[in-house]
This record gives sequence, structure tokens and C-alpha cells, in this order.
Amino acid sequence: MSYFKRSFLKTWQFMREAKSYFRDVLLMHGFLMFFLTPFLASMTRFILRQGNLSYISYDNLGLILSKHPIVFISLIGMLLLLVTSVFFEFTFLLLSIYFIQIRQPISLRQLLKGTLLQLKKIKFSTLLFFLFYFFLVLPVAGMKFNSELLSKFKIPMFIMDFIFENRILIIALFIAVYLLLIYLAIRFIFALPEMILKEQTFRKSVKFSWNETKGNFFKILSQFVVVTLTLVGLTGISYGVIIIIQTLVEKYLPHYSLGSALVLLTILQMTWLLSVIFSTVGIFFIIIDYMDSGNFLPEKPVWFIPEIKKEQKGWVKQVKANGIFILVLVGMVFIGTNNYTFLKHPSTQRPVTVSHRGVDNGNGVQNSIAALRKTSQDTYPDYIEMDIQETKDHQFVVYHDFNLKSLTGVSKKPNELPLKELTDITVHENDQEELIASFDDYIDAANKINQKLMIEIKPTKDDSPEMIDNFLKKYGENILKNGHIIQSLSFDIVEELKKKEPRIVVGYIMPFSIVGPPDGEMDFITMEYTTLNASFVTNANAKGKDVYAWTPNDEETITRMMFYGVDGIITDQMDMLNQTMVDESKITYSDKLLYFAIGMG
Repeated sequence: MSYFKRSFLKTWQFMREAKSYFRDVLLMHGFLMFFLTPFLASMTRFILRQGNLSYISYDNLGLILSKHPIVFISLIGMLLLLVTSVFFEFTFLLLSIYFIQIRQPISLRQLLKGTLLQLKKIKFSTLLFFLFYFFLVLPVAGMKFNSELLSKFKIPMFIMDFIFENRILIIALFIAVYLLLIYLAIRFIFALPEMILKEQTFRKSVKFSWNETKGNFFKILSQFVVVTLTLVGLTGISYGVIIIIQTLVEKYLPHYSLGSALVLLTILQMTWLLSVIFSTVGIFFIIIDYMDSGNFLPEKPVWFIPEIKKEQKGWVKQVKANGIFILVLVGMVFIGTNNYTFLKHPSTQRPVTVSHRGVDNGNGVQNSIAALRKTSQDTYPDYIEMDIQETKDHQFVVYHDFNLKSLTGVSKKPNELPLKELTDITVHENDQEELIASFDDYIDAANKINQKLMIEIKPTKDDSPEMIDNFLKKYGENILKNGHIIQSLSFDIVEELKKKEPRIVVGYIMPFSIVGPPDGEMDFITMEYTTLNASFVTNANAKGKDVYAWTPNDEETITRMMFYGVDGIITDQMDMLNQTMVDESKITYSDKLLYFAIGMG
């Protein structure tokens, strides 16, 4: 208990010193957000354009390597630049917290000097370790280094869903790997600080960290848990109090509700800013504090020379004070104007609703005609998303997986059987069973009940060369007449469809975003929600492309996607989506504060 008490006291000390972290964290975040991140994204897009490549994803890496070696080498160079940039950020913040811990003021100039000195000494082995540690160990282990540059490096939720929907052995293996990475994250926690603060060699630093953390694994881990839970808890409580106050004002003092909402929204934004700062430097505080407690925090580095502050003349002080006042005033006007616009105008738009695989909360068998009818009649989605694959006899069957075994027990691929045999196979799911449907029967059933479809074409390497021609010849007019739309994970299929029948609305599915929306002829982009943000939506819309979020299944995530301004939401929880989308005229200011808080999460 005494250790936990000490952990909470240290956490409180960490939070009391918030003003000490402001300068360095805000400067670094501003530099990364407004300069370095856009620069890296622009350079990557420029490199892709040189190879006439519209996008980069898992399905074209082999093509880039084999057909565009110069582009591939350039992309590797951009990756190294990214890793070096993250190392720069890590070193800058580590040194900042180090000097705060030893109570030694340091100028921004000297902090940058010390950081650049470390960059000059960086070795390839250090970069490899850094790549392993910050791009694999920490993200997977769930230990947060809140960096703008690392925001894209997340495990997409569809991968997690796949893992936990499959065999016990896969789940057990994933948990084992997860625990191993948490273990490695703690055991190597002091390696980089040793290299940076003590200028030790890579080998010595790794060995030191391994020895120092021996027997102290749970002690260090618990410190992370205490700090993280405290920050999350206080932030959540602060948000809750702000929203409750606004609700009470709206109920008892409705004439003051707009004014109070403006003030409370500004306070909410400041609270969010504090949480960003704390979460950014939290990992550094824990490392430096532990090194200090263990008496292995080094002396001041040799490059650091304390600066003697010169007494400034009165007029210089006055000019600085006036400059700061003007900056604060301009900032307040800018924030106030934006907040007023947000509160007085619609904060969300009604997105197009799409039922994923035609089911709502497990109400039937995915991709079955029975689920199509039930979900359409009960929840009224704008579209029902469903999957088709080419069969052995070049017909089309409605099925998602590339192997039949998990849902039917038949150890075959859909493209290994003719359509007639496939439609005699029974699918078992959600304690129900249905026969596999042909696309002919499925689209006829949808047309009869006036239900529009979002048709996902799932390609395989065994598809016939004339698959798209056959598809358009057989279903093109039907799709246009009834307002169905198409999407695919294959960029080539999307481009081919738009080239051969530009009137059909076609979308490209992206599992994750690296450099923003791709160029291409697609009408919309379906984006896995894990790495989707407002910037992606804004940039895609500017290119004339709608954005569909795939697949948020809880109220908080759905609300966040709406806050980002997505044009459509594909979900397994249609009824929840309908309940979340309320009439804008009924949204109160307290609702908008809640939307804002969730949207920033």
C-alpha cells in the first residue's frame, strides 16, 4: 500500500508541475502538427506521383518493389526520416523532463542543441532498436507515447475483431504475444534514456536496462497504471462536471445557456490541452522519476552551460508584455469565434446509414436474404452492405470469407465450387442457419423491397480476366436503375469499374491511412475507423470524394465519426446508429459539449 500511496503522490507532483511542461510540449506538438507531419505526407505523395502511383497500401507493396524500385527506396528513406523524427521528438522531451526533474532551467536554444547533438551520434543499431521499440512494442503493448508522428500506428479494429472471432488457439497466441510485448516494453524502458542521458553504447544501455528492471517489473508497470488511470479519471470527471453544469444552466437559467456554453467549451478545450500535455510527457516523467529514485539519474551533460539571465530594459519588457497580450487576445477571439460557430450551427450532419453484411446486432446470418429482409424492415438502412465473389463457373455468390469452413464446415473456397453447389450449402451463425445465396437471388430480393445495396466485390488471385466485364454486362443496368453502389478493397477493380461504367457509384476500401486520401476515379472512400480523423474527411471531401466509416459499433465511436463529418457509417449495430442520430433541432448545447469531448478522444 505504501508504494501505491507514493505513486499517487508522485502523480500529483507531476500534475502540479503542468506549467513546466507547457512550453516544450506545445512547441513540439505545433512543429509536428503544422510543419513536419504535413511535410512528410506531402513528400510521400510526391514520391508516389513520380511512379504514377495513386496510393500505398498492403495490396500494392509488391508492385512498388518489383516495378518501381526507386520509389520503393525513396519510401524506405521516408520511413527512416520518420523514425529519426520520432527519435528527435523523444530526445527533446526526455531532456526537457530531465532538466525539470533536476530543477535546472534550460533555454529552448540549449535544449535544441542537446537534442541535435544526440542526433549526430545516432547509429543504425539505435535506429533499429527505436524502430522495434516505438513502432511495435509500445503500440501493441498499449503503453502510450502520445506522438503526432505515431498517431497512425495503431492496430486496426477489424484485425482485433478477426482475432477474437476465431479459434481459441489464435486468441491464446495473441494474448501471449501481447503479454510478452508488455514485458519487453518494461524491461527495455531505460535503454534509450541511458543512450541519450549518459551517452552509453547501445549494447551497454540495453544490458543495463535489462539488469535494472530485473525484479522490478510490477513496480514499474504499476506506476504506469497509476499515472494513466489518474489522468484518464481526472479528465473524465472534468468533462462530466463541465457538461453537468451546462445541463443545469439550460434547465434553470436558459437565457444564459449560450454564454455559459461558450465559457465551458473554452474550459473543456483547456482541459483537453492539459490531458494532451500530461499524456505526452507521462512516460518521460515515470522514467526520469524512477531513475532519480534509483540514484542512477546522471549529472548534467557536458554540453549544458547554465546561462546567466541579463536584466532586460524596461521598454523591452513592456514590448514583450504587449506582444504576449496581443497574441492572447487574438487567440481568444479566434477560439471564441470558432466556438460560437460550432455552438450556433449544426455540429453534425446525418450520415448515410449502412448495415454491415445485412445484420443488426446479430439478428441473422450474415449475407443471407432472410437477414436482408429483416434488417431492412426493422431498421431502414439507406444501404445494406454485402459481399460477392466469383464462383468456379464465373457466376457470383454472396459470401464474405475466402474459405467456407468457419461458417459452413466445408473446407473449400467459393471459387473452387460452381454456383449450384454453393447455394446448397448451409451457413450457421448467431444460432441460426440459412442457405448461401446467389447474387441473382439476393439483388432480386433487395429490389422487391426497394432496399439499396452497397455491393463489395471481393477479388482473389484466381478470378477470371473477364470478371468485371461479366459483372457489368449482367448487373450494370440493374445497379443503375435501382441505385445500388459498389466498393472493393482492390484499387484496380475500382478503377476498372469507373473506366468501363462511369455512371456507377464506386468506392475504394482502405484498411488504414498513411498519407491521406488516395488519388483516383472512385466516388467515395470507405475507411476503417481506427486511423480515420477529421483531416482525412476534409481532404477527401475537398477532392470530391465522400468518406464512409467502417465499422464503428458503439455509441461513442459513432458519435466521434459524426463529429468528424463522415458522409456515411457502416455498422453492425443499425438500431444503435439510428438512436444516436437525433434531429439537430433537438440537440442542446450540453449535447454539443459532449460531442466535442468525444470527438477529441
